[in-house]
Amino acid sequence: MPDLVWLVLAASFCLLAAAFVLLGGAVRRAPGGGRRLSEVLARHEAPFDGKAPVAASGWIPSWFERYLQRAGLPETPLVYGALLAPGVVLFLFGDLLFGFAYALAGILIVYPFLLWSFVQWRIAVYRQQVVDQLPVFLESVSRILSVGCSLELAFRNASEECDDPLLTITRQVLLRTRAGQSLEDAMMQVADVYAIRELGFVASVFHLGIRYGGNAHAVLERLSTTMRERRRSQQELKAMTAETRASAWILSALPVVVAMLTLASNPGYLLGMWIDPFGRKILLGALAMQIAGMALLFRMARID
Repeated sequence: MPDLVWLVLAASFCLLAAAFVLLGGAVRRAPGGGRRLSEVLARHEAPFDGKAPVAASGWIPSWFERYLQRAGLPETPLVYGALLAPGVVLFLFGDLLFGFAYALAGILIVYPFLLWSFVQWRIAVYRQQVVDQLPVFLESVSRILSVGCSLELAFRNASEECDDPLLTITRQVLLRTRAGQSLEDAMMQVADVYAIRELGFVASVFHLGIRYGGNAHAVLERLSTTMRERRRSQQELKAMTAETRASAWILSALPVVVAMLTLASNPGYLLGMWIDPFGRKILLGALAMQIAGMALLFRMARID
């Protein structure tokens, strides 16, 4: 039995590592969202990246595809497989240790929560990466405006100097302008799709500059400075609360690590409790208190 547990742990670790590698590679190769828009444009001309448009999956809910797009994950079978791999690991591990019924409950309750948490974390990381690149991009647009170019031309030229993930955002805007939308409307749509508030601010500046005129060059410079100051304040606050967040992580991970070490070194100890009806109630109660404690700790450690 211990050898089998170690074998399952090793296989689970390999599958999880493969899933993270696949997801990391998919993020770096992601051409961005706008798949349906690319299909429309493909009827008239080739897409912006020269690749054939990806066909809609059909069996994936549209709201989940939207969250994957906000997370910077392309809607490809490779990514879907990487997201499903931890669920298979969880089911096999639960079936081996606790039985089919509890493994099924875990795959229907625990895994969706873990998947949702991962996607939300990826969305937050992706959004922060875009926001961190915006000040440099706005300064580039402002610099091009200062030599007499129009706002649309300045946006197009500045987008050529961007890196991912902001490059994906600017490509989506340019795709929509090629489809006939105005620059400010395209920017506002992309801001709504990716749920990035700072992009909405930039779209408002473009709207004022294009529709009503004014010194967009100075406004973009002030907006860039404001974003830098806001980011600097967030970093200072994050440094001040580092001890609280570290305590939350340590206190949350300690019971889980101890349980995993106990299960790996002496599986009969916890399995014996699980077989006993009263011991099972104790373990389930401990799990419920662990989840509640983790939720309270991380809620107290939040700084936003």
